[in-house]
Amino acid sequence: MINFVNLPSALTGRFLAYTTSEHQAMAMAETGSPEASGIVVRDQSPLDVLKWSRACGYSSPVVPDVGAWTTQVATRDSPTLLHASGTLTQVTLDSWASGLLAAGANAVLTPSKFVRVGDWAGLRAVLAAGEETSLPGVMTLVPTDAAMLDPSCFRLFVHALSGTRRPLALLFAAKARPLACHGRATALRKVMTAVPGCLLLAVEPITATDGFSHGASAAAIGISGGLRRPRRPGDPGGGPNARDFLPGLFLRDLWEHRSPSTYADWYANSPSPVCSACGGRALDEFGGDDTDKQAVLRHNVHAWLGVHSEIRALDRDDRRRVLTRERANALAAHLSLRPATVRLEADPILRQLVELDDPQGRRTTPEGAWR
Repeated sequence: MINFVNLPSALTGRFLAYTTSEHQAMAMAETGSPEASGIVVRDQSPLDVLKWSRACGYSSPVVPDVGAWTTQVATRDSPTLLHASGTLTQVTLDSWASGLLAAGANAVLTPSKFVRVGDWAGLRAVLAAGEETSLPGVMTLVPTDAAMLDPSCFRLFVHALSGTRRPLALLFAAKARPLACHGRATALRKVMTAVPGCLLLAVEPITATDGFSHGASAAAIGISGGLRRPRRPGDPGGGPNARDFLPGLFLRDLWEHRSPSTYADWYANSPSPVCSACGGRALDEFGGDDTDKQAVLRHNVHAWLGVHSEIRALDRDDRRRVLTRERANALAAHLSLRPATVRLEADPILRQLVELDDPQGRRTTPEGAWR
């Protein structure tokens, strides 16, 4: 069953930046001019987010996410923050969302809690909670374990999503990279076919562009690695520090986010790519101070918006052809960068998508070569 439900019109066709209040100012600066961008801001105080955005004169869409899903798990009886147990009077979704829309939000995500893998009662409750309003600016947020895309859960997951009458925002979380496990890129494409018109939230540029070419109406790309790879409640935070303590820098030639010093190693025997929008700066020249950290984040936003501006003008078939060719070229480019002391491993999502589009049905090695 295919169930197409339109997103709020202010978001349709856009690539938004998914950010927190820490980087809100930078995200606003980078997305304020592009025609088809905006921000989704995760913050427990959504009215403060909206007030500040409007006070700064930000005119692109702003969508608040209260982030209940980061710490709280949905149950049959308490799927959202508005369904708190033991409360005498509950705030309705209509009144809660109306206040945010009146304060300047262009759309509102339901304050959903996190749906554990295989928790069908919790998932149905989250979807039912979204049905409690008919306001066109409200999207039902479904934050869930990326394992819902695995074969053991996929059919029931899609069946549940297909039954809703409300626009959906989908967020997939895991301990590490949510969509890196083999088969999940394929499954996500099938979700886009079954529930077209949704918003993909907290994803990588490669996932955003593929989703946009297979049925998603919009995507919100994480401003930082943690916001592109969301964790489930209770998952340990952190992990190994980024090399040189710099954010990963998006390089379209390879469809990767890596530290600039990693690129310096990879391109040791060839000219380093440069970014004209960064003033012609080579992508291995960023240092570790706060100014350059912000510069990396700014580069990432304008780089993925550059991709979006190119593909959104194309019809869906042409969009798919362009991305298929570009990803295949990126995988081949990994193989041309082989410093003797470095073992390159291509991005696993890139490998999945290239394999998925290969007419011969071939598989690749971790380095990106065809088997």
